[in-house]
Amino acid sequence: MPQLTLQEPTLRYAAIAIGALRRAYNEEGHSVASALTIDNQHYMNAITYYCEALRMQSKARPTREGLRTAMLSSLLFICFETQRANMPVALKHITHGFSMLNELAACTEKAPDLVSIAPAPPSLVQEILDCYKPLELQSRSFMGSYQKFFFPPSQRQQKGGIPGGPPEAGQGTGSPNPAGETRTPADNASSQSASPAAASSPASQPGTPWQSQAAKAQQTTPHTGLPSPSSQDSPQSQESGPTPPRPQRPPGILPFTKHSPYFRPKKSSIHSLEELPRVFSSADEAQGYWGLLQRQMVQYIPILSVITSQLNLPQVQDEAELEMKLSSVRQNPRISRFVAESRYWLQRWIEAYDPLYYAAARNKEQDLQAYLQAANLRIEYLVLYIYTAMPRFSGLITARGLTPQYREINTLAEMLLRVRPNCGFAMDSGWTWPLFVSAFGCRDPSVRDDAIRILGEYPIRNALRDSRVFRAIALKNQLAEQESASCGDDEQLQWLRLRRREVVFEDFGTNIVFRSAKREPETGRWVVVEEAANFTLQADGTLDWHVQPISSSTSILSGVC
Repeated sequence: MPQLTLQEPTLRYAAIAIGALRRAYNEEGHSVASALTIDNQHYMNAITYYCEALRMQSKARPTREGLRTAMLSSLLFICFETQRANMPVALKHITHGFSMLNELAACTEKAPDLVSIAPAPPSLVQEILDCYKPLELQSRSFMGSYQKFFFPPSQRQQKGGIPGGPPEAGQGTGSPNPAGETRTPADNASSQSASPAAASSPASQPGTPWQSQAAKAQQTTPHTGLPSPSSQDSPQSQESGPTPPRPQRPPGILPFTKHSPYFRPKKSSIHSLEELPRVFSSADEAQGYWGLLQRQMVQYIPILSVITSQLNLPQVQDEAELEMKLSSVRQNPRISRFVAESRYWLQRWIEAYDPLYYAAARNKEQDLQAYLQAANLRIEYLVLYIYTAMPRFSGLITARGLTPQYREINTLAEMLLRVRPNCGFAMDSGWTWPLFVSAFGCRDPSVRDDAIRILGEYPIRNALRDSRVFRAIALKNQLAEQESASCGDDEQLQWLRLRRREVVFEDFGTNIVFRSAKREPETGRWVVVEEAANFTLQADGTLDWHVQPISSSTSILSGVC
C-alpha cells in the first residue's frame, strides 16, 4: 500500500486522511468531544483529504489500474469510517468491496481484469482477501439491517426472499448482484464514492468510550463548512434525519458458498481437505487447511440462521415448548450433518496441528512470534469447537463441558493482547469476539468474569467490533445470569431460561438489542423481555438499556452460544 500511494493520488489522499485522523485523536488526548470538531486542524485535514479521495475515486476510469485502486481504496475508506465508528458508511464500502471480490470468485468475464491488476497478481489478490476476511465475518452481524432497509417485509413477501442475505428455504445462493442485474467492477468503483452527505452515526475514536453528548452534537450540528464524507445513497440511521430514497439496485453480499474467496489457501498445493496430512509440516500448511475447513463450515451459517429464525423463540411462552424447540434443532438432518462433518474435520485438523503448536510453545523463548501466531490460530480452533458443540441447543452437561475451552481462550487472548502494541484500532479480527463468546456462554462465573476483565483492560476497536461495546453487552448478560440464579430453581431450568438470550445489532450497527427471560413480580412467570441501547457508552462503561416491544430481528449469535 505505501508503494502504491506514491503512484495513485486516490490512495495517497485516503492514506493521508487516515494519518490526519490519527493525529487528531492523539493531539487532543483521545477525547471525542475535542478531536472531531472544527477547532482541530488535524480533523479538518482528515475530512479534506478524505473528500478529495472520494471525489477522485468517483471519477476513476474502468482500467485495470482503476480496478486495483478501487479494491485498495475501498479498504482505506473502510479504515477511515470504522475509526470514526461511522458504521452505515463503513458497511456500504464493505459491500462494494465484496461485489468486486465476488466477481473474482465467480470467475465472470470481469475476473481476468481483476486478477491482472499487479505485477504479481496472486500475491496482491491474496493480501486483499486476507484484509477482507475479518470484514466478511464481522459484517454478517449487521446484514439484518441491510435486509430491512433495502427489502422491507412487504417487498420480501412479494419477491419471496431476501437478496444478498442468507437464503430462505428453497432459495438458491443467487448471483453477485442481489437485484439480478449485471454489475461491473467499474460500477462498484464509481458508485462507492458518490458525493458526500450528512453524517449518519455516532462518532467515536480509539481507546476512549463514546460520549453521548459529543455524539449527539456531531449528528445534529455540522462543525465544519465541509460536508461529512458519506455517500449519498448510503443507508442512514434513524437518528440522522429523514431516510433517503432506497436505491433500485442495492449493494449486496453473496451468501457463503464453496466459491467464496475469503478463505482461499495461500499455498497453491492445498486443494482439498481429503489431502489433509497426519502432521502439518509448517504453519503455512496448517493455515491453508484451516482456510479450507472454515470455508466448509461457514456454508452452514445460512441454514443455521434460517432454522433458528423459524423457531420464533421470543414468542414461546411455555417452557415445555421451549425445550422441545431447542432440542429439535440438533435433530434436524442438515444440522446433524453439519455437526458430524465439522467435528470430524476439526478433530483431523487439531491432531495434525498439535505437534506444531506444542513445538512452538516449547520454543517460544527463541521464537516468540512463531508461538504467538500458533496461539492465535489455536483460538480460532477453540471458537469453532465451541460453535460445533452448539451449546444453546444442548443440555447443561454439554455446556459445562466447554469450560476448559473458554478458559484457554481467555488465557491465550490475554497473552496476545499483552504483547501486542495497542494504538486502540486495528483492521484485523482481533480477539474481541472470542472473549465475548467466553464472557457470554461459559457456565463458570469466574471464567466469564475473567473474560469481561480482559475486555476492559485492553480496549480496542477491531474494524467493526469494539471491545468496550462487547464488554458492555457482557455486563448486561451478567445481570441476566444473576437474575436467573437468584430464584433458586433447578440448574437445568436456569440453563433452559438462559438459552433464550439473544443479541441483535440494529440500525446498521448503531443500536443493540438484548433479549432475556425476566420474572414478573406479580405472577412469578418468566417472560422474554427485549431491551435496546445505542452504542454510546456511559461513564461506567455500561449501556443505557430501555425496554421495547419484542421485534422480529434475528440474533447475531446464529443460535450457537
